Amino acid sequence: MRSRSFLVVPSLLAAGACNTPFPAPIAEGHPGDATPRRGGTLHLGSFADIHGLDPAVTSDDLAASIIEELFAGLVDYDASAQIVPDLAERYETSDDGKVYRFFLRQGVRFHDGSELTAPDVKRSIERALHPTTPNPAASFYDTIAGYGAYTQGTAAHLDGVVVEGRYVVAIRLRETDARFLSVFALHGLRPVCPSAGDRYDDAWQPCGAGPYKLAPGDWDRGRSLRLTRHEGYFRPGLPHIDAISWTFGMNRASELYAFEDGALDLTHDLGDTELQALRADPRWAPFLAPEPDRIIDGEVMNTELPPFDNVEVRRAVAAAIDRDHYRAYKPESLSPNAQALPPAVPGFDPRFDGQHYDYAAALAHMAKAGYPYDPRTRVGGYPGVVPYYLMRQGSTEYTAQILAQELAKIGIRLELHLVSWPTFLSLAYRRGTVAMADPGWAMDYPDPSDFFEALFSSKAINEEQSTNTAFYRSARVDDLIERARHELDREKRMALFTEANHIVCDDAPWAFTVSRRLEDVVQPYVRGFKPHPVWTFHVANAWLDRASSASTRRELGQAFPPFLRSARASAAW
Repeated sequence: MRSRSFLVVPSLLAAGACNTPFPAPIAEGHPGDATPRRGGTLHLGSFADIHGLDPAVTSDDLAASIIEELFAGLVDYDASAQIVPDLAERYETSDDGKVYRFFLRQGVRFHDGSELTAPDVKRSIERALHPTTPNPAASFYDTIAGYGAYTQGTAAHLDGVVVEGRYVVAIRLRETDARFLSVFALHGLRPVCPSAGDRYDDAWQPCGAGPYKLAPGDWDRGRSLRLTRHEGYFRPGLPHIDAISWTFGMNRASELYAFEDGALDLTHDLGDTELQALRADPRWAPFLAPEPDRIIDGEVMNTELPPFDNVEVRRAVAAAIDRDHYRAYKPESLSPNAQALPPAVPGFDPRFDGQHYDYAAALAHMAKAGYPYDPRTRVGGYPGVVPYYLMRQGSTEYTAQILAQELAKIGIRLELHLVSWPTFLSLAYRRGTVAMADPGWAMDYPDPSDFFEALFSSKAINEEQSTNTAFYRSARVDDLIERARHELDREKRMALFTEANHIVCDDAPWAFTVSRRLEDVVQPYVRGFKPHPVWTFHVANAWLDRASSASTRRELGQAFPPFLRSARASAAW
């Protein structure tokens, strides 16, 4: 999950002064011809890094964009966020909604050349849900018949997954589940090659049935990754692009320069100043494409650790944050949001009465918690120091400073710990480790259950890879989430989530701050690309059409001349 997913979102560049105009876009070779062309390497980059590519256990947003190209599912989301058959040529649902039967395409080949069959589907699902697999999204699938016995280790196989023929597999549920297909379209249960076996192994070489494959040696951990076309992909003629090359851990100023020069072909890591300049430039404006507003940020408080095991302290934090201060940091990208859902998710209501900035109320909550604070004398407050973890080059480098100032006004002192992206991933989702952080959450699938189940259900609490990073438990919220899972009437279902939203806002395991909009910017020669409503950087249908006269102004990683560094340093930092 991240997406896909537990997920953490790549941050945008910090805004700053910028008076140097962008160079002209690099032209496409055949502007009047929409015929896809085969070949070329698409170059992408990120300040972040990935620490795994196994669909059963990996859920951060950056890795999810790569997993989507490596692993195909029986069903997937199309360009309108509708669920459509993929490795399955069709599927049917029983009248009572408890049986989903999938009819596989015949002749589908994994990256290793073996044919995909129904036993592979069962093996992959059992591997993903086995009790030894640290699957952060396992609870998404707990309505599959036999899930409890299998995940507790008392059954050798998952009874609800039934092979009915070489190309037919049925999934039987113990009760109706309104969002089963939505979560089945995610990455967690996607078929993996026979080389993966029936148990998770961290050393396994990723291998699936997606449009691209990962060859041995093509992942230089911490630095780069290269995917190459799967020549046996089941969709004729796809993908058009030969290879996708990722560079990780990029200095974000270098990422900006590389995109300008055509050493990177597509990005969404630009700051507000750059986006404003590009939008106002008629040469570039046609090549900006906003992604759906599907990301929430918030200050997550670990309800198992002091001082946030005290609900009044959490309420104080939620009331102490002026969300307009966050927005001022990136007004083009951030919008104040004081509830559990971002605007792109069904069930979002802009009129919802969620959390509010109220300084007097924040001080009152601190007093109720037993930590009264006098802002005039600066006496009182929480006696300890709260460690706050944030990742390098993320936007939280800036918002954490805003937060520290806001909380100092109510007597809470933060100690900021700046760590690398992989370190942040390993710490923030581990039980009993981090008192406060902002991991964010990007929509995995277009349904409010994606946010409430992953972030606020007690079932999502794990020792490692816990998507419920607040380690929050509420019997009322658990009950509402469970009822919504089985409610097929949309209006009644949304009402249940609205009630859960009110409880979560009041209990404040998160102090919700902003929703985040990413905007993709492409060079004109990247043809056929449109932001996907669910997946980030989904390029299986894109092609490259670079003018033969165009050349990269500099190779990726080559030093940039001093005049560019001085002219644009403030824009990047």
